[in-house]
Amino acid sequence: MRSSYEIGVRLTLDLEGNENYTNDPDDPGGETKYGICKKYHPTVDIKNLTLSQAKQIYLEKYWIPAGCDNAPFPMDIALFD
Repeated sequence: MRSSYEIGVRLTLDLEGNENYTNDPDDPGGETKYGICKKYHPTVDIKNLTLSQAKQIYLEKYWIPAGCDNAPFPMDIALFD
């Protein structure tokens, strides 16, 4: 894992969501916390999701599959986003 992963996560959290749990009926993603939504993560307990768990989801489901570890900075951040 690259050190720029933490930069990517901070940027994503600033843009996608924060620690506030939401369940807006007008949001097609449903329950959301830290930018992680129930629609795409149906097995995750969104309401009780911790920051550490959210970071692990971002790493395993987005950073690694997008090939960010193999891309130079700042392209790795762009791929992650």
